[in-house]
Amino acid sequence: MYRFLAISVAIALFFSACSIKDQAIEASQPVKVIIKTPSVKLSGIGFYKTGYKYANLQLFSAGVVVLDYKSAGTVCINDKCMTRGIFNEKFFLKPHYNGLIDDILAQRPIYKSENLTQTPDGFSQYIAKDGEFAISYEMKGLDSKFDDSLNQITIQITKIGKEQ
Repeated sequence: MYRFLAISVAIALFFSACSIKDQAIEASQPVKVIIKTPSVKLSGIGFYKTGYKYANLQLFSAGVVVLDYKSAGTVCINDKCMTRGIFNEKFFLKPHYNGLIDDILAQRPIYKSENLTQTPDGFSQYIAKDGEFAISYEMKGLDSKFDDSLNQITIQITKIGKEQ
């Protein structure tokens, strides 16, 4: 089963490499991601790639690309591009600062480290705005979890192995 998945991922990456060849990839990290919103429920294993002002998250399920997120000047999901503001309103259901999704995917503190509490193996944040959002965000070891309880949005990321 895992061998089939690994071969499928390798083949999918080989054929999708053309779409990102114009961006210099500085780091690539295998990840497991779970995304739950009122309109999307998605779980997969894939790769999070970064470069200079560029990020790409590709998730696979049963060897098929189920999410291809690219972020440079705009945000593109499965080749449908939009401004960061429009992405935030569609995905997070509320306006947020433009780099929120990139900070979450990179497992960095959000909102300029507002209400940041350092822990022995990461950090936690709780940020709320009346009637807009109630965010609990935690990074622990290789795992992070973003949860907006008011808008029912959860993003869990687990890095697989060590960073390259």
